[in-house]
Amino acid sequence: MNAVQITLNVLGGLAVFLFGMKIMSDGLQKMAGVKMRQMLSIATSNRLAATFSGMLVTSIIQSSSATTVMVVGFASAGLLNLYQSLGIIFGANIGTTMTAWIVSLFGFKMDIALFALPVIAAGFFCQFLPAKWVAVRRAAESLLGFGLLFLGLNIMKEAIPADFGQSPFVVEWLSKFTPDTALNLVLLIVTGSILTMILQSSSAVMAMTLTCAAAGIINFETSCALVLGENIGTTITANLAAIGATKTARRAAVGHFLFNFIGVVWVSLIFHHFIHLIDWLVPGDPYVTDPAQLSSVLPYHISAFHTVFNIANTLIMLPLLKQLAALTLLIIPKSKREDKHHDNELLFLNTRFGQTPELAILAARKEVERMMGFVSKLTDKLLLAIKTDDDKLFERLISDAKDAEHTTDVLEHKINSYLTQMTHGNLSRHAVAQTVALFDLTNSIEGMGDCGEKIAKILEKFRRMDPPAFNEQDLTNMEAMARKTKTIIKNTRGVILQFPNPQLNGAAGYMFKTAVINETELNAMRKNLRAERNTRISQGQQATPDSITAYGDILNNFERMGDYAMRVTETVLRVKTPDAEDMAALAGMPSSNTDQPLA
Repeated sequence: MNAVQITLNVLGGLAVFLFGMKIMSDGLQKMAGVKMRQMLSIATSNRLAATFSGMLVTSIIQSSSATTVMVVGFASAGLLNLYQSLGIIFGANIGTTMTAWIVSLFGFKMDIALFALPVIAAGFFCQFLPAKWVAVRRAAESLLGFGLLFLGLNIMKEAIPADFGQSPFVVEWLSKFTPDTALNLVLLIVTGSILTMILQSSSAVMAMTLTCAAAGIINFETSCALVLGENIGTTITANLAAIGATKTARRAAVGHFLFNFIGVVWVSLIFHHFIHLIDWLVPGDPYVTDPAQLSSVLPYHISAFHTVFNIANTLIMLPLLKQLAALTLLIIPKSKREDKHHDNELLFLNTRFGQTPELAILAARKEVERMMGFVSKLTDKLLLAIKTDDDKLFERLISDAKDAEHTTDVLEHKINSYLTQMTHGNLSRHAVAQTVALFDLTNSIEGMGDCGEKIAKILEKFRRMDPPAFNEQDLTNMEAMARKTKTIIKNTRGVILQFPNPQLNGAAGYMFKTAVINETELNAMRKNLRAERNTRISQGQQATPDSITAYGDILNNFERMGDYAMRVTETVLRVKTPDAEDMAALAGMPSSNTDQPLA
């Protein structure tokens, strides 16, 4: 077998390995998506908790790249600060060493051919089980990726002849790259970094390193030097994800690079002593020449080097977390108007969660709550515009209200576009349900904005009529409707963020009942105020047909904003509002089968 054929076969095995790693990681993320959010919430307490949560999440999903991209995204969204982000990244570096141990324990100790294909078959066909068995299907997806991962590893092993490492040409060529000098050590570290940057997977390069080492192509020290390079190269993923993100996210990515780079520097200074420490810790001789003994000893030594290095680096750097953060601030300094965003730009979804789409749901929920904030702002402007006598202030308030409505339109389009792209991925059933709910939330909130804009236009149109279209009592009535609507919107904003996975009990049940009461009161207020004005008109108050219609439209649009808010509450709490009779009973109000005629 010539060198070209060997190279192509190794690359083919590497491609299968990478494909299996991706499928396995995706499946594990779908199985643990919600749990990962809960684990990350631990990171808000202290640096040790942050490190532990990063290690745990990475061990579960078997992808440090996914964890670091997720951290960059959450830092960009303001969900994690710089210290918490760095702590999670420290833990992710430890968690990613699990991959090397899995490969070492199963990839070289067992006959992969005996179980790889049966595992692939089981994983593939279990995905066709009924939809109600969603947990089994997700586990099957992970199993399929697991089988493909080891099939790729087996292809790489089989592609390299047993005597390839003893070839005089190979021995002479590789002897030039052993880390016996400082220059060769640096060259090997750079080589490992470049390979990892190209493949964007330290696990894949680690698998190649283990395979070549087990075949006798590279020795123990050369393998460890490549592993050091892989730790630097893996930081490219986070830095790519941070492009265009906030400064906090970029600092987290730079901190990831500095953490790994500083670790590689100090280990390089004591490289041979560190090698002797690993040789002392792990039984067996990693320098034997017999291929059978080599494949049963050397992978464990390399895996131990990878793990001990990351644990030692974390123990050294964890007390220096503030100093590391200060260093990132020197590289990316703070500015007086740091990370200022335009209102109509996405703030929490400005980082692509490509490798962790399910975790984007939390950021999307915050984006939706931010969108709701502009509706609240719009309502505040309308409330002030109704009562002010200052024409210039009125014009500014109406202009601000229209701007807020325009922002809700733009944000709805951008959020929905983001969610649409996210649904093109293979999401879990829970994530799909959450995404559909977010679509409904953005549509409802945008509907509130449209109602507010209609009110602003009516107020603007009838502002300078002579005689005035609305008297003092009319303005007082409209102000009452605006204040009630403002209260409803404020409560609805709280519902959006407080209950990502709600159940109708405790606080959630109380919030739902409060929403029903407020909506019922708003409906009753609209009826009563329309009836009250009709009474005044029947008693001789002057009113033009246009002003009667305008007054009714303003009340109706405030009431529709309440309807949209109730729909948001229903969507978040996953409860359907009862019919009118039951709703009135729940609110503790008398029901009425009659409705006042339209004014």
